[in-house]
Amino acid sequence: MSTTDIVHELSRIGRELDDLSHRIDQLDQAAVLAWSAHRKAYATAYIDGQGSIEDRKQHAVLEVEEQRVSAESADQVLRAARERIRVLRDRLEIGRSISAARRAEFAAEPVGQAT
Repeated sequence: MSTTDIVHELSRIGRELDDLSHRIDQLDQAAVLAWSAHRKAYATAYIDGQGSIEDRKQHAVLEVEEQRVSAESADQVLRAARERIRVLRDRLEIGRSISAARRAEFAAEPVGQAT
């Protein structure tokens, strides 16, 4: 891998990290809104339910399962984006280490000397 390749890869990782850091806000907000919709739907289904307390609870659980799955999915997407950021940061550190090793290797090479 050439120095130019390393610089391009580090730049690409930096751009992807920047994009993901902005996207995290949107994903976090989507998860919050999904859980809010779930809680509201559960409360409405519970209040509107009939029968014993346990019957009303179970009816509410059944009524809002789709919203719960949507909220869990939003959380999963947020976790995946955070994990991607962690992986990219690790790759960035590896790239920096490789770049430092290449610089050290280049500095150790004889320049203009007859061998």
